Parts: sequence; C-alpha cells; structure tokens
Amino acid sequence: MDSAITRDINRTFPAHDYFKDTGGDGQDSLYKICKAYSVYDEEIGYCQGQSFLAAVLLLHIMFHYGLRDLFKQNFEDLHCKFFQLERLMQEYLPDLYSHFLSVGLEAHMYASQWFLTLFTAKFPLYMVFHIMDLLLCEGISVIFNVALALLKTSKDDLISTDFEGALKFFRVPVPKRYRSEENAKKLMELACSIKWPAGVTVAPSRQR
Repeated sequence: MDSAITRDINRTFPAHDYFKDTGGDGQDSLYKICKAYSVYDEEIGYCQGQSFLAAVLLLHIMFHYGLRDLFKQNFEDLHCKFFQLERLMQEYLPDLYSHFLSVGLEAHMYASQWFLTLFTAKFPLYMVFHIMDLLLCEGISVIFNVALALLKTSKDDLISTDFEGALKFFRVPVPKRYRSEENAKKLMELACSIKWPAGVTVAPSRQR
C-alpha cells in the first residue's frame, strides 16, 4: 500500500511548485492524506489515481480558499478577519457595532469559534452543509456573510445586553435558534442576500 501511494505521489503534478520536490512539504502532505484515507476506508484502501484528486483538494481547500492561513501559529490571518468583521459591522450594523464598542465586546470574543471551525462546532449539520456549499462556490468571504446574518438576526437581543449577557447569548441562544430548519433556511437566505459594495474586497483567496 505504502509503495503504491509513494509511486503515485512522485508522478502527481510533478511540474507544480508545491509537489515537484521529492520528500518536500507538498508530497509529504499528499502522502499523509492518501495514507489516512486508505486506513480510514479499508474496503477501498488506496486506488491508483486517488493522489490526483487529493492533490486538487489539498491545493484548493487549503490554499485557494485561504483556510490554511486561519491556523498558522500566530493567527495573523484570523485576527485580520476579526478586524474585517468589525469594519463590516460598522458599515452594515452601526448601532450594534457602537453597542459592542460601549460594552467592550470585540469580535475575537465571539467569532473565534465561528471562524476556526467554519461554524461547525455549535450549529446543526443541515446549516453547516449549506455553509460548506457556499464556501466551495464563493470562497472564504462567505464567513462574513454568515457572521453578519447571525448578528443581524440577533441584533435586537444583543443590543439590550451587557458584556457578560452578550457572551452568554452567543454561547447558547444563538445556536439554539437555528435548530429549527426553517430558521436556518431564513438565515442562509439572508446571508446570501448580503452584497459587498463595488470596490470592496473581503478575505481575498490566497493561491499558492
């Protein structure tokens, strides 16, 4: 099995900068993905050609969509996204932005889990699947659409809370509201309706 994977990896996109070096980071990452899947699915194991599919997914999901940058050790990209979210709130939800400012609530205090897990940790799977579809179609900027939709639908509740009350509201009532498929559907419709003004670019994709 290992020899088949290694043999395939050496001829998978050999001209691509990320995969051209034998034993380099690209080939190592690709080997780990193929090996992990072969262990996970014992019936299929590894089949010749799977490395090409894995390579495309590796390049596009981690690099093209900018997901890899979210998890770098200093979290620089993640903090940049918190800053972007606050600027978008200032534009689209100025009253809520001002309230958060007055009580000392910053984006990283409630949006860390949203962005690091792409909303998978607290929200129901039927909502998560929709978010993933949008991510693959539109790119990483959809996290801002979803975040703004969540904030907008909760604005009336949040604007009447203090610092502690807001944090508690984000932890339980917000995800609980979307256990209803109808509410989740309306939220995603709202997220999709949010359009950025001409000339505004949020969370540009990073290509390797």
